[in-house]
Amino acid sequence: MTSRWTRVPTASRRTAAAVALLIGAATTAGCTADPVDPERAGTVVVSTDLPFASLNGATAAGRAPGSVLVRGLVQSGFTTLAPDGTVVGDPSFGTVEKVADAPLTVRYTLAPTAVWSDGVPVTPADLLLEWAARSGQLDEVVATLDADGVATGDLDDVVAFGATSPALVRASGVPTVDGATLTVVYDQPVADWQVALDVNLPAHVVGRLALGTDATPSPSPTPTGGEGDDDPGAWAQAVVTAVQQQDRAVLVPLSRVWRTAGLAGDVTADAALTTTTGPYTLAQVDDGSVVAVRNEAYRGTRPAAYDRVRVRTDLDPLTQVEALGDDELDVAAPLSTADVRDAVAELADVAVVTGGDAVLQVVLQEGAGSVFDPAAHPSSPDPAAAVAALRTAFLAAVPREQVVADAVAPVWPDAAPSDVVAAQVGPQAAEATVAGTEDGGGPADPTTVRVLVNTADPARAAAFDQLAAAAGDAGFAVEPVVPDDPAHALRTRPEDWDAALVPVAQDDLPVAGFVTRWRSGGATNLTGHADPALDAVLDALAAQPDAKAAADGVVAASDALVTWGALVPLVRTPVLTAAALRDPEQDPGLPVVADVPALTPSLADLTSWWDWARESAR
Repeated sequence: MTSRWTRVPTASRRTAAAVALLIGAATTAGCTADPVDPERAGTVVVSTDLPFASLNGATAAGRAPGSVLVRGLVQSGFTTLAPDGTVVGDPSFGTVEKVADAPLTVRYTLAPTAVWSDGVPVTPADLLLEWAARSGQLDEVVATLDADGVATGDLDDVVAFGATSPALVRASGVPTVDGATLTVVYDQPVADWQVALDVNLPAHVVGRLALGTDATPSPSPTPTGGEGDDDPGAWAQAVVTAVQQQDRAVLVPLSRVWRTAGLAGDVTADAALTTTTGPYTLAQVDDGSVVAVRNEAYRGTRPAAYDRVRVRTDLDPLTQVEALGDDELDVAAPLSTADVRDAVAELADVAVVTGGDAVLQVVLQEGAGSVFDPAAHPSSPDPAAAVAALRTAFLAAVPREQVVADAVAPVWPDAAPSDVVAAQVGPQAAEATVAGTEDGGGPADPTTVRVLVNTADPARAAAFDQLAAAAGDAGFAVEPVVPDDPAHALRTRPEDWDAALVPVAQDDLPVAGFVTRWRSGGATNLTGHADPALDAVLDALAAQPDAKAAADGVVAASDALVTWGALVPLVRTPVLTAAALRDPEQDPGLPVVADVPALTPSLADLTSWWDWARESAR
């Protein structure tokens, strides 16, 4: 959801500049305008607070919002996820087809126009490498992931990609390769089959780095049927052969390189690691910015509209606004606060879009000795009933309307309470039935609830203040839990909090992500929620390949969670994006941008946000 407003001042910055030029002309004969810098004219500069970490979209670093933003600019694939969760195909790259239901069989066919930025055609080898990495079938150990999702331990001498996908783990057989096609057969149906597999890292680059004579440590096998280092097809074929034959001597270095390839520091040192498939390709990465340039090898239908795009992450929010006003930036997507909105409103010739991003929710910790854990009430005749009553009373006290008015509306005037439990998993985010929150009663005895909150986010800080006041009126004593790293505490310190204010982001596998978040013992179940009846609904949902039926399953599961008292959704967090309004004739030395939407960092795929930086489909 977004809303657009544009400030049209009585005297624009360009008008003021024109007046100054006339005065200067009257006093200093012969003066000429500053020369146009052709590089600046062809360079769009975007500013955010989302640092780039990795091009490997299957790793935690590659799924960070700043990495998703950059990959959306430089990488193309079979499909993209639209903001509403719709799966959008790119026929100029290839097609994904479900060719059988029992067993679920999916065929990937590459188009001849799918080409890496080094000019090498995309082949099924690139997909087979990704299946090897994401299926978990070739891993010799189950890698331990640290709190940041990074595989840890002594993994150098074992096959350990460490990035098993909850969808591809159900495709245990090695996919078959036939010409330009790759076919995957699933042992069980999966809901996210359309987005379960796509091109990620180039097999010919990973193969060369893992197996070439310069790779250390490495068994240093030589690919057959090619010309060594100068034959990318030979390195890609070496990857195919290793996967098909499960050649451990080759898979060990392959998995080692795959785990680390694409990190921001590495792509700076080795240009081969910037090899991508989109309309732009990486040219420079440093601590404060990323520069992408036009990919001359791109043959798809949406080529680059500019010579280069620079994404800056070195400016604080108000400095971003100032830089936009000084024409140092063309697009700014700062942290959205009332101060930022007021500062942007003072700029001349700027289009501003405000909207909603991740759904802010109050979730309850149901284990780890929390006040909502039945084990914490051993003296109660019925501990389960006691905590159920506490959950109901606490969540009923949550002042959703006040949170919207105080925490979000100052930045996003169109904000309204959200009933969305799951992130977008279909053409429309599924909404649960959320009852009113005005008559839940209160606890029989004074009860302290520790709420984990990131107060560095103004919206969450304001939401907490409203929650604490309302819950206090209902008989709860709400205490903030504000660790140095709230996200880390959410994942690793369940004993420290009873409730948490969390924004729920979209997952790259939307249905699987929702299932693992709420199923009993799920990999990302951080609240200890356990409900056998819900587990049955979620298991059926995970195995539902029909999109409409899956959406219905999400609604049923969402309703069950709200009825149980596991959470209550509040409102979408606010976002604001501002873009310079320019005229090519009046601003010949500056790029012209148009139709820039609000940047929503919680999305798992930001390819569509960059539509304004690509030419229209051809």
